Amino acid sequence: MAAGACLLGIGTLVSAALPQPAVDVGVASCASLAFVGALLVGVPAGRRSIHRDVWGRYLVALLVAAVGAAVALHLPGSSIPMTVGALPGMLLTVRPLPRLLPPGTWHRLRAQLVTSLLLFVVACLLCALAVFELLAGRTLRLDSAFDATLAALFATLALMVAVGLLVVSATTGGLRRVAVLALTGQVAVSAGVVLMAFSDEAQAASPPLIATSVCAIAALALLVSAALLDREHDRPSDAAALPVLPALLPHVTATTGGLLLLVGVLVHGRLGVAQTVLAGVGLLLLTVHQWVTLRDGRDLTHRLQRSEAYFRAVVRSAVDPVIILDADLTITWSSPSFTAMLGRGPERIVGADVRVAVHPDDRAALAAGLLAPQDDADREGRTITGRVRHDDGRWRLVQSRVRDLRDDPDVGALVLYCRDVTRDDAPGAAPGTAPAVVAETGGVDPDTGLPDRSALVVRLADLARTRTPAALVKIWVSGLADTHRGTPAPPEALVDLAGRFARVLRTGDELWRTGTQEFTVLVQGSISDAETLAHRLVGTVPADAPVHGVRLSASAGITGLQDGDPEPVQVLRRAGMALESARTAGPGRVRRHSVASLIAQNRREALRADLAVALGRGELRMVYQPVVDLVLQRPGSAEALMRWQHPTWGAVSPGEFVPLAEESTMVVELGRWALRTATAQVAGLGRPDLAVAVNVAARHVRSGQLLTDVQDALQASGLPAGRLTLELTESVLLDDAHVTDELEALRRLGVRIAVDDFGTGWSSLAYLVGLPIDVLKMDRQFLASLESDPRHQALCRSVLHLGSSLGLDVVVEGVETPRELQLLRDMGHRFVQGFLLARPTELPALAGVLDDVPAAVTGAPGALR
Repeated sequence: MAAGACLLGIGTLVSAALPQPAVDVGVASCASLAFVGALLVGVPAGRRSIHRDVWGRYLVALLVAAVGAAVALHLPGSSIPMTVGALPGMLLTVRPLPRLLPPGTWHRLRAQLVTSLLLFVVACLLCALAVFELLAGRTLRLDSAFDATLAALFATLALMVAVGLLVVSATTGGLRRVAVLALTGQVAVSAGVVLMAFSDEAQAASPPLIATSVCAIAALALLVSAALLDREHDRPSDAAALPVLPALLPHVTATTGGLLLLVGVLVHGRLGVAQTVLAGVGLLLLTVHQWVTLRDGRDLTHRLQRSEAYFRAVVRSAVDPVIILDADLTITWSSPSFTAMLGRGPERIVGADVRVAVHPDDRAALAAGLLAPQDDADREGRTITGRVRHDDGRWRLVQSRVRDLRDDPDVGALVLYCRDVTRDDAPGAAPGTAPAVVAETGGVDPDTGLPDRSALVVRLADLARTRTPAALVKIWVSGLADTHRGTPAPPEALVDLAGRFARVLRTGDELWRTGTQEFTVLVQGSISDAETLAHRLVGTVPADAPVHGVRLSASAGITGLQDGDPEPVQVLRRAGMALESARTAGPGRVRRHSVASLIAQNRREALRADLAVALGRGELRMVYQPVVDLVLQRPGSAEALMRWQHPTWGAVSPGEFVPLAEESTMVVELGRWALRTATAQVAGLGRPDLAVAVNVAARHVRSGQLLTDVQDALQASGLPAGRLTLELTESVLLDDAHVTDELEALRRLGVRIAVDDFGTGWSSLAYLVGLPIDVLKMDRQFLASLESDPRHQALCRSVLHLGSSLGLDVVVEGVETPRELQLLRDMGHRFVQGFLLARPTELPALAGVLDDVPAAVTGAPGALR
């Protein structure tokens, strides 16, 4: 943008300097075309820069200069030189460039920058006067109008160039390149205006005018280049310290002015009054600037010494050792506690490669973990664990939190916060006891670098001997693995998760990975401390934000270490009971171990054992709930539901025993029984228009036996395949190609496939197009607030429209009120299921319920008649 204004201003001045009217018009036209072309380049460049206000203000200043020059030229009866008319605009160009300085620069270095600016102004004036005397062979005479104009012009241009020099000296990196180009553009503009003044005096086209045009073109190129280079990545750090240049450049500029002054004296044999005064002022400013620089340097040194003293005091008092590594993994600094941890002096540590003391089996993983590129998830630190040799020959298990600050110009290193997790220096523990043995044998999880379950067992045994007060937090992270097939989560998700947990731990707390989806934290403190920490740990796993593409949720169980805990297994069992209670309560829950959790755990274990024999004892049975067709006003199918009548505890909820069955292959046997029983019972009803729907577990689908089991059930019962619907969850349908092939084979038999609890998962709707699906079953949650919330009503309409567009039947589950039924009917829903129409019924009573359904439909308010 500044480039376009520069061409306009210089083009106007050039056209005005020529006396011939025809040439005036021609040059003015060329200047206008040049201005349009410059705008096409300069305006986009300025808009893309990070200092748009700088180039915008520069544009305004040069426009003012151009307008002032034109007014001075064309004002009737005016003898004002156009250079004088351009001076106000040239002065305005002084304001934008200082805005290129990093924020806070004026506040931190005000005195140094002010003295530098004044010194630049004086030095530039000396240079201008010396060059004028060398070229003109005379000194300026203020009684001459032309010389007075030149003096004002020199002062203005000296200020412009001085500001440019100041910005160059006070910036760094890519921003300094922008400032250098802007300064060179300022110099080109200044040279062009000076030459314009001489051409103005000549009142005709002359070589100075040609040189002025060359300066204008150079200024255009330089200022457009500066705007193009002004990008976000070129912005220096706000807190970056200024380099040597601010102290050196004023001296270089003053020396240049002094040398030119000396040359003028040698050539002309005299020194003018103005030069003498400026030289004296310059020497005084040079002295002041040197004093200010020395004072600022002394203050900076004191602040650095004080900061280093604070740093050393904090690190010396820290329990966990700290070391700093360079890019080659060489130790450049270590805290005293690190030397104590390894039993060797700092002279043997600083300057050594950190890998030398690491166990040979751990070196490659350690180096890879340290030198791995940093991503956003690692900015707060990643955790690595390895065995390090003590000076007495024993191996220590050291857990380190790594801060990668290699890209930080103020640090440029790796900072490691270390923790000795062998803890054989605890009170009452003797050297060479179990924790040290763990370090020797290496109980480390290979995915996260954390100590594993075997190391935790030894650690708990150590705590039991020393009677150290502590508590245990077990964290279960759902989604880290496919529990049905054992497929693990991506390693990046595990490392990210371990880093999240490590960041909320306190000094003294220890993190372990004790299972595929399980982490454990050993808390130094009371069980209340552990509960507070458990809530923070669970909070680091947001259920609505994927971690490296994996949807996760966490629950935690807590138990305290008791005096009567000789066996670590008992502690882990209690923590497991509390965790099971938390998992049952739902994602994000935290539970302490209690008598109630012990009773619940015992019940689960008893039910798990009894379920294995329940089928053989005849304790399982099937009940049926009709799915009603509102158009035909009769049942179209019935969903088969399994029930368990326990001999001791009575009726056991499916929500309690089905998850127990899904934890093992027992669910496949139960699913096979359900298929055979449901098809046989429905076929024996004598209702050829009634279909049956059977729920199928994920493990049964993945077992590869489902197709055979269905064929056997249909053959044994004589039920046509078209009257059987298999209900599966979304996660099963999205599983893999094998599942898709299995379902396609079932559909070729004539069996229908339904998506159960549609809309409750995290999956994309895209699977509805490519997978073998016939029915969508809307979950009860869609009906929440249906009677009063228009948004839920719109959602139900959308699902119906989606299913209809794809040729799928939509079944609405959980209809419980007449108003819900009326709303669904008005929307156009055809298939509904719920307590309003019929409850799950035993086989002997099913025929009567099916006969009563039409009356129930027509008797409901708003139902079809």
